[in-house]
Amino acid sequence: MKFLLEKKMRNMIEYGNYIDNRGVLGIVRRACNYVDARLVDHGFRVACIVSRILARLGGYTEKEMRDICILALYHDIGAYKTEEISRMLEFETRNMQEHSIYGYLFIKYFTPLQEVAPGVLFHHTTWSRLQELPGVSPENKRLAQIMYIADRADVCLEEEGCSYQEFARRLLAGRGVRYSPEIADIVLAEDFLELSSEREAWEAELWEKIWKVPFTKEEIRKYLDMVIYTIDFRSRHTVTHTMTTTSISYELAKRMGLKGRALSDIYFGSLLHDLGKIGIPVEILEFPGKLSPQAMRIMRTHVELTGLILGPDVEEKIRKIAMRHHEKLDGSGYPLGLTAMDLSLEERIVAVADIVSALAGTRSYKEAFSRERIVGIIGKMKEDGLIDGSIVDVMTDNFNDIMGKTGVRCQPIMDMYQDIQREYQELAGYMEGDWNGRHHKRATAANDA
Repeated sequence: MKFLLEKKMRNMIEYGNYIDNRGVLGIVRRACNYVDARLVDHGFRVACIVSRILARLGGYTEKEMRDICILALYHDIGAYKTEEISRMLEFETRNMQEHSIYGYLFIKYFTPLQEVAPGVLFHHTTWSRLQELPGVSPENKRLAQIMYIADRADVCLEEEGCSYQEFARRLLAGRGVRYSPEIADIVLAEDFLELSSEREAWEAELWEKIWKVPFTKEEIRKYLDMVIYTIDFRSRHTVTHTMTTTSISYELAKRMGLKGRALSDIYFGSLLHDLGKIGIPVEILEFPGKLSPQAMRIMRTHVELTGLILGPDVEEKIRKIAMRHHEKLDGSGYPLGLTAMDLSLEERIVAVADIVSALAGTRSYKEAFSRERIVGIIGKMKEDGLIDGSIVDVMTDNFNDIMGKTGVRCQPIMDMYQDIQREYQELAGYMEGDWNGRHHKRATAANDA
């Protein structure tokens, strides 16, 4: 399914004018780091091992190697939505299907890595069980085992501090049952896992594979979608907030007379405005009521986190648009307490759009507000000198048209979210061992994703 805004709007935005492949993956890595830095570091080390396995296997194109290495970097991304994070870095694991399924679905729906996504779905599936699965190609079984063995190697050697001899003993004990003999034999080679002495060389090899084949503009877009939806994917009550804010900002900007690069800046800045929420605990994001002062202080840190995640990879104007959506004209906003003279038109537009989006959306503690209530709230904020009156007037005068178009743009992501939940339930049954009948189709779908 396609993400976000209609093709006309997206084609107007030349992402390459704002960010390149290094920049977007840098943002993705920093964003994930705020969920759990251990998993980011683990993913990086696993990707280094996968890179070396692929080199020894041979037969992969440069693009295939690049994509598989990136997949390895984020193979545990499904854990960001589950309760499994605390158990991820243990050698002996049980019932790890949940994060594998969510990771597979996330990669399938929100990244350009659909073809290799089954490697994540089955990356905790034993070799003997993989052999019994119908509809899964030999290549996807091989890829899953590459991920599985690389993952276990890192957990054993780095997280548990085992010797290579101990890891080799475990790998040999499971060879042919838990682990593919082909992949196990590569990793068991005496010179393969000299991690301590070759770490810098391994990292250099990994980055060479990732950067050697440049991303297309569409791939850059999809990786950016990936980090945006890492936020909304964690909390069902924020699943359309980013898109809604972006759409409202865009529609307001057009009606305020912005064109060309200024309109693109609005789009890009609003798209990135809530990146920092990835670092806010889900229990705060979904708290069913008014937050305590302490929880509110934590929630407000999402703005500073947004700036840290963007890092040096976006220009200053875009950073300011993304980071100033909670500032108020009278200086009562946060995080900097800026006033009207400090805030550009673009920044003011996104601030109004964010408020309308929040009021129009559902939360764990409220239903969507009506048009009359939203207009009343922003009208009062205008009277109190908190937000730009001219933007409020445009929003009020064009409310039905703007929100109608926004609703149309939101529907695909709502449909996608429902599809993910439905597919999760079906795959959960399949991963539990029901490999016949209706789940045979799901196995084929996983293979063909």
